Amino acid sequence: MYTNAIMIALFFVIIGVFAYPASAQQFGEPDHDIRGGKVLGFEINSEDVSLIIPITARTSGELTITLPRNLIDAKSGGNDIEFEVLLDGLAIYFLDETVTESDRTLTIPFSKFNDEITIIGTQVFSRVAPTPTSTAIPERIENKIRQELTSTVPEGKAKLLIFSDTDWSGALQASGFDYTEMDGRHDKIVIFPCETSIIRQGVFGAKFEKMTQDGYLKLVVIQDQKILEQRSTKVQFGEVTILGDCTSGSGTGFGGGGCLIATATYGTELAPQVQQLRELRDSSLLQTGSGSAFMESFNQLYYSFSPTIADWERQSPIFKELVKITITPLITSLSILNYVDIDSEESMLSYGISIILLNIGMYFVAPAILLIKIKKIKF
Repeated sequence: MYTNAIMIALFFVIIGVFAYPASAQQFGEPDHDIRGGKVLGFEINSEDVSLIIPITARTSGELTITLPRNLIDAKSGGNDIEFEVLLDGLAIYFLDETVTESDRTLTIPFSKFNDEITIIGTQVFSRVAPTPTSTAIPERIENKIRQELTSTVPEGKAKLLIFSDTDWSGALQASGFDYTEMDGRHDKIVIFPCETSIIRQGVFGAKFEKMTQDGYLKLVVIQDQKILEQRSTKVQFGEVTILGDCTSGSGTGFGGGGCLIATATYGTELAPQVQQLRELRDSSLLQTGSGSAFMESFNQLYYSFSPTIADWERQSPIFKELVKITITPLITSLSILNYVDIDSEESMLSYGISIILLNIGMYFVAPAILLIKIKKIKF
């Protein structure tokens, strides 16, 4: 009887040992430290070779995470390459990283509007990401395109789908989006601003090259559930260039338009100043009838000149600094609205008129008084 019990126990131990690899998705929580928010969990996606980290952000902050190489890594030809990091699907390119033989530590900034960080590598759990067979490639790409056509892209933005089975390098530029160089391996998704103003059609352009003799490269741009442009190549070191127009009306609505001048001034939509303006618009102004009416009238004027100003900023660093100096007092004064309770039309009108008068005083009355005093001193 005692012998039978031992045999049964050994049987279950052996079954457990052999069954353990089937639950390879289980893993210890990586060492991490977060400032300005809370990590809700970690999830490995073996198919996309990624680590998904949902977060709750209280304010702008950063996540410092140590990634064991036997959990997730990014390599090409035996050498380390950069992880691809997405904030709510939007790629970021400038990260602090510390590398050792056993792990890699990333410091990832985020804003109070972000709720998911995705880290994409080339292998997870020491298994290299499988390369699809040539017969499955067209079907896989078409299925992915159909899937992305049904997903939602924020208004005024477009989505660049990069499909490849090899290394690639290139650059992307669009209305409201600075010229950005990027490189990578295999598939990637980049969400970028592509806005049409009242007086000018928004445009985008991308030029990518396949960095190896073999393999394929395909680019697809999607906006408003439509394919705007697509091109592909399989030739040796082939190059793909796509040019096109943004969909009409993107970015002109008062609820979803982008802060073109502020984005061009501070270099990214993730800048705290840009996030502050967006939060003020969405959380305060658009919550009242008078605020919505003001934004609708304001955007008719703003989008008539902001694309031109933003273009000038991208062309001239000196002009960009002058704009930054000019709009800093305005943004500072608007921040006052984030610290007051606007719960009625009356309070919206009261605070709004006060902010307008304050800016008139800063930009017009104070300089006029200063000029008058300078003239009196001269005479």
